[in-house]
Amino acid sequence: MSKNIAVFVGSASKTSFNHAVVRHLQNIAPSDLQFNIVELGDLPVYDRDLDEQDVPAYNRVREAIKAADAILWVSPEHNGQVSAMLKNAIDVGSRPAGQSAWIGKKVGLVTVNARGSENVINQLRELANATYINMQVAPVAANVGGIFAGSINEQGEIVADEVKANLQNFINEFVAFVA
Repeated sequence: MSKNIAVFVGSASKTSFNHAVVRHLQNIAPSDLQFNIVELGDLPVYDRDLDEQDVPAYNRVREAIKAADAILWVSPEHNGQVSAMLKNAIDVGSRPAGQSAWIGKKVGLVTVNARGSENVINQLRELANATYINMQVAPVAANVGGIFAGSINEQGEIVADEVKANLQNFINEFVAFVA
């Protein structure tokens, strides 16, 4: 049976290393995992005053969460933090208060950064465990470092064997987690 994996990528850049990692994960994942990237580039900043209005981009994100069997959060590290784009999507999905679409969903965590820092993974774990989010977090996260040191080539392909092995381990664990 096919699993719908909603993928939230915290970068809209056309040359995003985060999207390169997602493409690699799609290529190595079993065919019954269907990755559906949720567009975040047009998502307005969360504003509680808009909860009483019909905001199509908010609705689209919330419906993608509800329709998903599992979630992937993929974030670059921006100044040691989760990207604002991904954090905004997390906020949109957790509101209006009492109507969070995240609750109970399974989530895999991926960060892509220059240093191989765990900062973003730790922050994403905290967010996933927050009261209005309350997700089941995969036991293994993927931390892709060295992006400016040759882990990913100019064509957006993962070329470092260590990174490939890390991502293969992650996807194997994620598949077992969402089974």
